Amino acid sequence: MENASSHSVSKSGDTLHGPLSHMESALRELRMWKLRAEGVMSASDQILREWHTSDDDSIYSGAMELILGILPHELPGHFETWMSLIHPDDHAGYRSRIEAVLLSGGAFEIEYRARKSNGKYTLLLERGYFITPEQGGGAVLSSVITDVSELREMQSRLRQTQKAEAFSQLVGGVAHDFNNMLSVIIGYSQIMMEETDASEENHTFLSEIEKAAARASSLTNQLLAFNKPPDIKRGRLVINDLLTEISKVLKRLLGEQIELEFIPESDLWPLEADRSQIEQSFINMAVGARGTMPDGGKITITAKNVTQREAKTFHGQSLPSGDFVNVRLIQAHRSTRPSVEQVLSNNSLKTARSIIEQNEGHLVVVQPRDSEICFDIYFPSARETPATPVLETKQRDAKESTILLVEDDTAMRRFIRTVLKRLGHIVISAPDGEEALKLLTKSAPLQPSLLVTDMVMPRMGGLDLALKLSAQYPEMQILLMSGYPDQQSLAANSGLDFAFLRKPFATGELISKVGCLLQGV
Repeated sequence: MENASSHSVSKSGDTLHGPLSHMESALRELRMWKLRAEGVMSASDQILREWHTSDDDSIYSGAMELILGILPHELPGHFETWMSLIHPDDHAGYRSRIEAVLLSGGAFEIEYRARKSNGKYTLLLERGYFITPEQGGGAVLSSVITDVSELREMQSRLRQTQKAEAFSQLVGGVAHDFNNMLSVIIGYSQIMMEETDASEENHTFLSEIEKAAARASSLTNQLLAFNKPPDIKRGRLVINDLLTEISKVLKRLLGEQIELEFIPESDLWPLEADRSQIEQSFINMAVGARGTMPDGGKITITAKNVTQREAKTFHGQSLPSGDFVNVRLIQAHRSTRPSVEQVLSNNSLKTARSIIEQNEGHLVVVQPRDSEICFDIYFPSARETPATPVLETKQRDAKESTILLVEDDTAMRRFIRTVLKRLGHIVISAPDGEEALKLLTKSAPLQPSLLVTDMVMPRMGGLDLALKLSAQYPEMQILLMSGYPDQQSLAANSGLDFAFLRKPFATGELISKVGCLLQGV
């Protein structure tokens, strides 16, 4: 008996042994497990929720304060209390999902919006499992709740980026094909103009067709610049003509609240600049102006010739000496105008300044009056630069050469073939690089003196073809063509010795490039 009692109570009476001590140990282990679970849930930024359906009581632990700004003990455990946090538009969906899992048991998953302590809503993902009484113990809906608002926002941004990339590829492909069509229109128009007397009415019609196609080409190049800026393609430019043609586009961009007035000036000096880039700079300035004139106003554009006899500095921006065409845009604001610092920080204006500087121009921003912002653009004059002579197809007396022409666009291939044959050359044409290699094998012993190829084609592109043939025919000259802005720099990194022709091009440009290459100039 003494031995039995000694196993139940210690001599000191302080420590219990037997079944009671096992219970204490189990409770201690349970508390430790609960603390560990709460620590893990807090560290993983999740809420652990246990809803005992029999007495409608919930226990919350984990990152409750971090996610909702509520301490676990501050939220009563009733189901309807949790429902009160859910966005009204998500009530029906949440309730029906919970009712379904209570009937069938098992796992569930649902997303919904819940109100935080600051009144704002966040997106929660709740995953859980309903333990039925038949599985042992009481009926408990146990779930883990995660804040997925940032994750879903990132996924949304990723989808938008992917859509933008896909749209950019679509735009680039359409613009490239359209450029091919415009090259054909411009080319045939120029051929027909050459063979039509300048006094005939048809010559005027052909000239208008050529001008319209050139304007369409400029707009197409802006689409091609959607992702990457094109290489600079400078030419003689009359700023009045450009501004007159682009005014309609600018008015649409500015909207009804902003009035646009263009005051042309006669006898302006010509510029040597990339037309499509200069157009793009004005479009960017219009976009920037719209953002800084929310209440509307008026933009006035003027232009004049300016001779700067010595270098000057305007508001920290330097202007060298020389002859310039000064284009001035004055923004008259209906309400308080922004500061110059705010204007200069506008991304659209930064892009416009970059384009202007690429064309050797200067942009100066000044404040003539409290309600106005003035943009002075100075383009170097090209009045002393002789105009590039129009190269006519009378170069037919040039030495006959064998030319390999590779172009996947049928109409473009026919046009270039027509021009080259009119010059007296032998032309072998193919729709892609692989077909060109087969044709060369069949036409042996003919050896091409010149390869004229588009760069972007199916099966084998022009650059890969040029690399293969340059090893086989080291004396062969190479003329690469493309309407994509980045293709010239891509070819420049290949180590090839080549000339480049950017689409769309004039007939004279093609003849000039071909003539120079065949003559070794």
